[in-house]
Amino acid sequence: MPGSAASETPRAGGEPVAGEAEGNKPALEEEIPVHEEFTSIYGAATQVLKCGPWKNLFENESVPRILFLVIPGNPGLAGYYWTFIQALYCGLNRKYPVWVVSHAGHCRLPHDLEIAEDTDVKELDDVFGLCGQIEHKLNFVRKNVSQDMKLVLIGHSIGCYIALEMMKQAPELKVLRCVMLFPTIERMAQSPQGKIMTPLLCQFRYIVYMPIYLMTLLPQKIKSALVRFVLRGMKYHDEPSVMASVDLANMDCVANVMYLASQEMRTVVERDSSTIRQHLKKLTFYYGATDQWCPVQYYEEMKTEFPDGDIRLCEKGIRHAFVLEASKEVAAMVTEWVQEDLARL
Repeated sequence: MPGSAASETPRAGGEPVAGEAEGNKPALEEEIPVHEEFTSIYGAATQVLKCGPWKNLFENESVPRILFLVIPGNPGLAGYYWTFIQALYCGLNRKYPVWVVSHAGHCRLPHDLEIAEDTDVKELDDVFGLCGQIEHKLNFVRKNVSQDMKLVLIGHSIGCYIALEMMKQAPELKVLRCVMLFPTIERMAQSPQGKIMTPLLCQFRYIVYMPIYLMTLLPQKIKSALVRFVLRGMKYHDEPSVMASVDLANMDCVANVMYLASQEMRTVVERDSSTIRQHLKKLTFYYGATDQWCPVQYYEEMKTEFPDGDIRLCEKGIRHAFVLEASKEVAAMVTEWVQEDLARL
């Protein structure tokens, strides 16, 4: 990967980072290595996690011609999807590479890691904003995925909006399937959660910076304990997600997360029905039954406007932030949904 560096530094708590999976994971996932890289895209630090032996998709002809690429929600730390891509790779019988690319600036670099700047592209004026994040993902694909490679895009939350824009802005991409998990693609500020968060994100977000700054001063063990306390109500603690939450506790990352969220509230207003209709046969939507960011009303309106679309409503009680406790369950569903597409190849 141009301008990238692979990190072999263990994470806090002894979590392996590159080339090895967590030692305490049950079942087959513990045997699946996750390779971690950091790169610079448009001058912004970016984390990439890769499942499968194919680190470079250009290296030889034996590389499968399908890439499963996860576009995260917000916060867009790739570590939140560690378990998800492992489970998905395992569900696909380890036949295809499964990657997740973080949002620009949504990662914490290891202290001893230096990243070479990507000198062949100019910096974007606002790579950390919503439009910049879309261009950031397109640039990543152009530099790391060959033009004949088919893509299965998996968006989560605002990642669904980004994936849809990628298909719109880059029609040359060979998208086989685009899976939209808990899609925030319309009326975010008008959603139940949006009505609460919009004033905070758009007008008072700087107030949040002081407690976050104080948290950054805490030892790693205390930060980890605080995260576990906050997540104590979850039925299952996903360990990589705990560590990603600890990584989130730094000022640059939090500022980028909240800035992106403020733009989401202002920008994600009307559903892009034209683009959805154009690519409807390639799209799978999965809405949450209790999701406060994209409520059931949005699902029902989608079903009405696109009666022939693959638009599903969760019947398993899975929350919007599924990566915190239901990564394996969602990965199993995604695996099932793409089987027909893979069988036609």
